[in-house]
Amino acid sequence: MPLALQENIHTLGQLSERWIALLDLPDRMGVPISCNQGITLLKKLPDAELVYLFMNQEIALSTIVEWLNESESKRSLMKLSGNVKYLINNLASVRKLLISTLITYEHDYFGQEWDYIEPFMNISAAQFQDLASRSPEKALNTLHPRLLSENGTLTVQKAVTYYFPYDQLGQVYVFPSTFIFPHLLVGWFEDTLFLPLTVDVPGLAFSEGPPSDLLRQLKALSDDTRMRILKLLWKGPHCTKQLAPILGISEAAVSKQLKQLSEAGFTQSQRKGNYLFYSVNKEVFDNLLILQRQYLEQ
Repeated sequence: MPLALQENIHTLGQLSERWIALLDLPDRMGVPISCNQGITLLKKLPDAELVYLFMNQEIALSTIVEWLNESESKRSLMKLSGNVKYLINNLASVRKLLISTLITYEHDYFGQEWDYIEPFMNISAAQFQDLASRSPEKALNTLHPRLLSENGTLTVQKAVTYYFPYDQLGQVYVFPSTFIFPHLLVGWFEDTLFLPLTVDVPGLAFSEGPPSDLLRQLKALSDDTRMRILKLLWKGPHCTKQLAPILGISEAAVSKQLKQLSEAGFTQSQRKGNYLFYSVNKEVFDNLLILQRQYLEQ
């Protein structure tokens, strides 16, 4: 894949929670849609709804409409995160980049792969449907080692354990996927639950080695200075000028350690005046436990 395409995918991923936010697009139609149908829908989606989708539907649509109607100078004074502010101020160019990236990826890469994997998807879906028609609970228990359906409750073990009593669920959708496992990707909205069905495709490359992101994070934690930095940042944001005397090393050395922590996803920064203040991304530590389990269970 060309470097430019990789960079575009990465940029859009940063704006959409690693593309997770855009997975809800088919729900707008109520039925599965093709890639090209999705691209067409994204082209026509009103600005506010596109931002709403990018932000994983976590901000009220009315609030987004207000933001878009404000002038760029006034929006700059609002307490918006960097990604949100960039998205709103550059929405036309972001939409253009999204559409062009999806068209290229679908035409040059995914379309060919889909032609190969679709029959396996259909077979797995049919087999699961057959089992579910005879024993729904037994079928659900085949989905993932950390998903258990028994005694009137569906239990999902992630960083925390979630419980979904049967009597509180209106619908459970199971969607086939060739790439989610060993991840346990679960979604829910009100009384509707979304679960993944792992599809094995013969001939696809598989590595027994640990994933690179897990190795990167474990390596970042294997240093005394970096661990001390994380402990300090856990208590609150610091800049390099504050950290250096506490650690007894130069600011340049602190910056070097922070770069490795940032690349592993453990820290994030925010500019305040002339200084960058670093803080801990605590969600990454929760996800680290999941990554370890996923590798050991696969």
